Amino acid sequence: MTISTSRIFRPDPESVGKREEHHRAAFEAHRDAPSTVTVVVEGEIDASNSRELAGYVQRHITGAEHVVLDLRLVDFLATAGFAALHNINVICCGSDATWELQAGRQVRRVLAICDPDGALPLEKAPQQLTAAH
Repeated sequence: MTISTSRIFRPDPESVGKREEHHRAAFEAHRDAPSTVTVVVEGEIDASNSRELAGYVQRHITGAEHVVLDLRLVDFLATAGFAALHNINVICCGSDATWELQAGRQVRRVLAICDPDGALPLEKAPQQLTAAH
């Protein structure tokens, strides 16, 4: 029998929707519906703020069934940021929440190299969507 410890965060009602800034990046969360949380990230994600990103997501998804991580305004994603995305994947799985990653060209370039098998739930690019129709 395996025994483990799991942290459970209770959302602070006053913190939802508050923008946080962490070394060249900003994070903001909002509820689109009672069961959906969107976290918008802008700026640069690297070793100086990747842990803060994962922690921010973890604090804001309590009770959510679906999470949207919007990285379309991210200008730079370092390998530490990629590791944070995998951590967020684990956090969402542990919370029984599905999630979707929205990304712009800069983030997609890193994911094409670091995640060639598509383990992360990246939405289809707009040109892929129109080509399918």
